[in-house]
Amino acid sequence: MTRPRDDQAPARATIIDVARVAGVSRQTVTRSLNGMRDVSEATRQRVIEVAASLNYRPNRAAQHLVSGRTTTLGLVVDDLRNPYYPELAAALVQQAAERGWTVLVAEVGGAGVASGERSAAADRGPELPDAERAQLAELARQVDAVVGRNGADHGALQGAFAAIPFVSLGDQRAREHDDHAAAGESAAAPVAGVDIDFDDGIRQAIAHFTATGRRSIAMIDASAEPSGRRLAYRAFLAEHDLPWSEASETWADDTHQGGVAAALRCRDAFPEVDAVLVFNDVMAVGVLKGFARAGVRVPEDVAVIGIDGLDLGRFVTPELTSVAVDKRDLARLSLELLDGMMSGALPLTGPTVRRTVGVSLVVRESA
Repeated sequence: MTRPRDDQAPARATIIDVARVAGVSRQTVTRSLNGMRDVSEATRQRVIEVAASLNYRPNRAAQHLVSGRTTTLGLVVDDLRNPYYPELAAALVQQAAERGWTVLVAEVGGAGVASGERSAAADRGPELPDAERAQLAELARQVDAVVGRNGADHGALQGAFAAIPFVSLGDQRAREHDDHAAAGESAAAPVAGVDIDFDDGIRQAIAHFTATGRRSIAMIDASAEPSGRRLAYRAFLAEHDLPWSEASETWADDTHQGGVAAALRCRDAFPEVDAVLVFNDVMAVGVLKGFARAGVRVPEDVAVIGIDGLDLGRFVTPELTSVAVDKRDLARLSLELLDGMMSGALPLTGPTVRRTVGVSLVVRESA
């Protein structure tokens, strides 16, 4: 069969089309897409694949008029103990409520898992335990669309929500898709999503360090494998003709405790350090504490900049300078995409369902 082009919204298929191509009844299509247990897994997967190939989506608006039910969104996050996710959830819930929508929040890969184990899982590649895959499948049965981010197994999210609109957050797969295209390689159409322009934020951070006379700039990452943020840090050091060595980089678990330990390692391995860029604000708060324990003054001896722009940065001493993500804008763009996808005005994948949120450097006391 011919798959619709990803860069335009194709004519909408009907449930009759899906039933005909899949060789099942209309009732089986409905039961398969709703995750009902009286349909075999093989049949359910065949129906989902056919529905995706035809770009079929149930008319949720019509269903809601009949049932009187409101639109329900799922929000999937890594770890609710990281204050980034509650701040994001608050922005999403508020804006969803303005549309008359409700939000269900699911934590996958976070609670009860040590941060070191999460980092190891991310290094091994996509994999989630069966229990968490079942949790995603159950969520898919309860919601009309999903927005989410899970670093350890992004592919599992796409697979679990193949039959409904899904928007990824802060994902880099669109860039990877563009790289494949530039190299003349084939690649799957990028999943719908909202990227965060961390490259520009890191550029702003390095420029701020240099403008205040800093030359020996270190980076504390959240994984042994270089993150996109660490790669951007290296690129912008070179752009400013600043020195780099392996000693100028270290990594730790993306927790407060990880930041404390990383600050001490950074100082020991790179004694001339006068500025540190930290993977996120949670770690950066730990870095402030680690330096304080070691008698290192911030910002007099070492300037520190975090990433995310969390509220907690205003309540530490010194107050944390940070590359801030506009979470309200992130929520707004996500909901606009989901609205268009649910109505059929937008496709489920492709470059027309990618958006980017900018960042800004919030200068406080630490740098």
